Amino acid sequence: MKSLLKMYAAMAVMGDFGFKDKLGYAELTDEEKAEIKAIAERKRIEKLKKQGVKEYFYGQKIIYARNKKNADRKARNKGYL
Repeated sequence: MKSLLKMYAAMAVMGDFGFKDKLGYAELTDEEKAEIKAIAERKRIEKLKKQGVKEYFYGQKIIYARNKKNADRKARNKGYL
């Protein structure tokens, strides 16, 4: 059993099984890839809002944080303040 696990682990590390190719991601155009990323970002933001995270605006930039203190800290780290 252990030898089989080691063998499968070695195959996974050494070989590329081409999962992206099987899913068709490699065949997408740049616009389609950008659209997929935008949809994923919107879903991430919706999930954060359900958890109680709020939007804080710094100019035209938006920071998502639980409170104003954390938002200020994140904005300083990103250089918005």
